[in-house]
Amino acid sequence: MGYTSIVVVNMLYQYIKHSELMTSANRPKGTLCKYDRPLNSMTEDIVINGLPLIKDDVDEAVLNVNIYVPNFVFPNNQADKSQADTARLLVLSNLGNQAFKDGEEIWDETGEYCFKYQQDTVMPDKNNQHYLNFRIEFYSIN
Repeated sequence: MGYTSIVVVNMLYQYIKHSELMTSANRPKGTLCKYDRPLNSMTEDIVINGLPLIKDDVDEAVLNVNIYVPNFVFPNNQADKSQADTARLLVLSNLGNQAFKDGEEIWDETGEYCFKYQQDTVMPDKNNQHYLNFRIEFYSIN
């Protein structure tokens, strides 16, 4: 079966929704979203989006899973919100690593497609927050 990029994003959304990343007590405290975050959100949202789907004998795509985390607030300097909350980022990074099986291929039950954790990084964002970026590969043999 051939897929479209939005179908692939929907499949990853369903996978994440039922994974350790969303079922753990330490899960992000925000919303799981596709393509965009809620306007002016300052919670730990997860946003899934994808790069173009390559249609061939093997459909391929790279998807981004971004987990936003508000920056650390210093107890003695409430105005300084410039530093990443590395403790919380680490917790969520570990959950993401678990959910994406330490980079092992994650096949669906039918064996039609798989996701594979490619890489991750931490990036600064506007509004006094940072985000974890997980790059996830998608493959489907036609």
